Amino acid sequence: MTSDLPTNRTALPVGRALIAVVILLAASGAALARKTHTVKQAPSAAVERKDPAEAAEKDASRGGRPDGELMLEFQRDIDMARVRRAHLLGRTAEMDRLLRDIAGKYRTDGDREYHYYMGLVLNEAGEYRRAVESFLKAIEIAPDYARARNSLGALYCRLNKYHFALAHFRKALEVNPYNPFLQYNIGSLYFEIGDTANARVHLENAIKYKANFGRAYHRLGVLAYQTQQYERAIEYMAKAVEFRAESHTTHYYTGMSYFNLENGSMALASLKKALKIKPDFFEAALDLARIHHSYGEFEGALEFYRKADALNPDYPEIKLSIVECLRELKRYREGLALVRQMLERDPENERLRRLLKNLQDQRLIENLAEPFDYFTY
Repeated sequence: MTSDLPTNRTALPVGRALIAVVILLAASGAALARKTHTVKQAPSAAVERKDPAEAAEKDASRGGRPDGELMLEFQRDIDMARVRRAHLLGRTAEMDRLLRDIAGKYRTDGDREYHYYMGLVLNEAGEYRRAVESFLKAIEIAPDYARARNSLGALYCRLNKYHFALAHFRKALEVNPYNPFLQYNIGSLYFEIGDTANARVHLENAIKYKANFGRAYHRLGVLAYQTQQYERAIEYMAKAVEFRAESHTTHYYTGMSYFNLENGSMALASLKKALKIKPDFFEAALDLARIHHSYGEFEGALEFYRKADALNPDYPEIKLSIVECLRELKRYREGLALVRQMLERDPENERLRRLLKNLQDQRLIENLAEPFDYFTY
């Protein structure tokens, strides 16, 4: 009987070998898959791994605050930087708008800068009481806030409250003794109240800490003029012009200093510069007239007396000086006409009556004067 089973005995070992290969490949594939998975996950695991010390430092720098709060503070700093820029550019209206916007977006109770700049805006608008309140609020938040104390002191000076002004200036000076503008403000305050010694000390400190401080040189020049130190006054005013603090009063005090030093030509030149800068400068026009008059230059005196009279027609002494110049120039008809105009306004003025009579007599004498005859032989 023939069997249906295979008679080749090598078939069994071959089959077993094939099964072993399949198992081996399967195992290798699984191992490779695990290795690939591990490699792909490695970067992710590395990112998630944090240095505890670095994380603690980062949290400390943020103060444990959420990102939203930090972003709000960052935006507020940007908005306040815009306010500072507007202040530096002198754009008060823009400052006002920006500050109102800040007040609508952020809390300002403890913000010293907000109250300081709001004080500047209110001061510029002439709302002095509210400006004082804003500066005081800034100082309440930060007692050592020298800028707020300085601005408040300047405002008190404007309001003639010098005692309060000096108190805040001194507090600011304790914080910032080398600030030239603060030194200038204190010096100007002492100047206003007549304390020339302290005024000079602080004004000289101002130019010590800011060598090109033209306005401080100008103030020192005025101080020197008022204390009859005319040569020093001229030196200080020259420095003021050099450092672009030139003004009509700079040349006026220079001119009057030269006049007191009996240098008439320099005096006239400086006073004419003052009048050129400010054509309606009454004092310069009047002093130009008086200097010309004192040197017997009646045409020049008449020119500037008339200019001064046009600027201030209610100054009778000027009209009398005009009449005197006209008399010296023998222009009696013009002098008589002016005296008659003055008598129409003040008919009981005895001085004008005498002047009118004097001019009439002089005119008559001039008209009747005969040529001097002499004989030859």
